[in-house]
Amino acid sequence: MHTKISTIVRIIIIAISSFMLVWSVWNKITEGTFIGIIGFGAIIAACVFYKQFLRGLKFCLSKTALRITLIAAGGIIAVLACVCVYFTVNMALRMEVDVDNPKAVIVLGCQVNGETPSNMLYARMNKALDIAEENQGILIAVCGGKGSGEDITEAEAMRRYFVENGIPEEQIIFEDKSTSTEENIAFAAEMLKERGISDGIVIVTNEFHQYRAYVFAKKNGLETGAHSAKTYPPNLLNYWIREWAGLLHQFVFSSR
Repeated sequence: MHTKISTIVRIIIIAISSFMLVWSVWNKITEGTFIGIIGFGAIIAACVFYKQFLRGLKFCLSKTALRITLIAAGGIIAVLACVCVYFTVNMALRMEVDVDNPKAVIVLGCQVNGETPSNMLYARMNKALDIAEENQGILIAVCGGKGSGEDITEAEAMRRYFVENGIPEEQIIFEDKSTSTEENIAFAAEMLKERGISDGIVIVTNEFHQYRAYVFAKKNGLETGAHSAKTYPPNLLNYWIREWAGLLHQFVFSSR
């Protein structure tokens, strides 16, 4: 009976992990893809070769040095798992945060292919346009310099889009020097503060990205809400896992 239950549990774990593994590698290759492959692949391997895994575990526990190493590794993994849960809760809470009478929108930069905005950037611009149409005269800060494979800056691509969709040039704050989320927020914050604005600001980016943007905004003295563009579902897991790595790096190494 015990063996049967163990087999059923392993089959369920393998099925779930296999689904997550396929999801993590489907369509979009990012840092999250490799983390997903390693993590879910290790779970599947441990379930398939569980007898060998248990023998190896017993051997490691029988040796003092290996036992200490194993316990330390387990502790690190447990801490990282708790940190990821903490990040996930905060990321979920920051997906949509309403702002009463918004004064400005910050649209965070995203990939431009030549001179054509990526689908993700289009989604962000569409969300920002919705806000602008509901709040006549609101300022729109377009952020992003020129990266690899881009013939124009991300800010210029966004400026063109908003002008083509009826937003007057004088409503657009143009920030085209930044090369990261941190710089997007910091440079936009400086330009908004020059206009006397530090609250009533809506950040527009994808849902997985809002929490990190909020943390940078807070460090730059901004009070912000959030309006999120939706990520193509097959890509969401990759970006979500990658965002854990970005947040961990930010909290460990950020000097701001």
